[in-house]
Amino acid sequence: MLLNIVSLLLLVVNVLNGAQWPIPYERVSSRPPNNPYCQPGLILFCPTGQAKDSMIFAQPSDTIEIFALKKPVWSFKFGDLMAKFKIMHDALGFRSQLTGKNWTMEWYELDQLFNCTFPHVLPNDTFIWCNQGALCVYEGIVDSMWNGSSDLSMLKKIGETSGVFYETWSIWSDPGTAATLYFDSYDCASFVIRSLNTLSQYGVQFYSDVRLNYTRLNIYSQEPELIGTYDYIIQHTNSSLKNDFIKFYRDFDSKKPTTEDWLKSLLQIYESFFIQKRFYFYYNDVYWYLRLKATPLEVTFDEISIGEIIQPKYA
Repeated sequence: MLLNIVSLLLLVVNVLNGAQWPIPYERVSSRPPNNPYCQPGLILFCPTGQAKDSMIFAQPSDTIEIFALKKPVWSFKFGDLMAKFKIMHDALGFRSQLTGKNWTMEWYELDQLFNCTFPHVLPNDTFIWCNQGALCVYEGIVDSMWNGSSDLSMLKKIGETSGVFYETWSIWSDPGTAATLYFDSYDCASFVIRSLNTLSQYGVQFYSDVRLNYTRLNIYSQEPELIGTYDYIIQHTNSSLKNDFIKFYRDFDSKKPTTEDWLKSLLQIYESFFIQKRFYFYYNDVYWYLRLKATPLEVTFDEISIGEIIQPKYA
């Protein structure tokens, strides 16, 4: 709790002095326990995965090929439907030329995507966030699951230890290359980009003509306004803001008793996004208020070259 208060005070000072965008993603020294309330739903996290630090070590005489893997989100339930909207999940595949063995490495949500994007709002108006993500490594590459890839080469082990919270959204000032990025996503695609960047630092040899595509869920906003932590909002803001804040997230809560409740919430969600153009955004344990632009939401399928990926900004 003390660490959160100190972090909030530093953030307030930063904002008052003119925020330096994007706000850095906050890493942790150890993984907090996942709340028992949080459940993955249809598919358990990493059901066939290996133990921690189980990634292969290459023999000096071996060459490990790397594959950039891609499949539609929720393909286990909807097949290729999400691919039509360019909403894709990304991972890395590894193959030993010496032994012929394959491995898959992916970083994704412990409790599925929607649970990571919005909190559960309990009857007493408290929030439970189920927004942890983690690394999953398992033997084999299921060819029927993943779409084609680009070969790379590597000799080193990599890991993901200090980034444990999944972040779905990328928050921008505007579409286009000249826009200001306020908050960057921390998801399966950014994991692949960071991993390839790390591998390049270990001396990986890249094919220079490789170009990869990654899905981004973008929100376009005026400059974000810092509100504070949940406790600060509940205890120190006016009742109008507090009630609006809780109602906003209650509309997005996935646990609704009836279809009628869902339909009502969908209408409210549409009104929030496209008519009122407002959004409460959670990042690094604090909340921000977003005044959305005329086009508030866009899914993009960005193309990134290997040359861009190995730049320091992706480290």
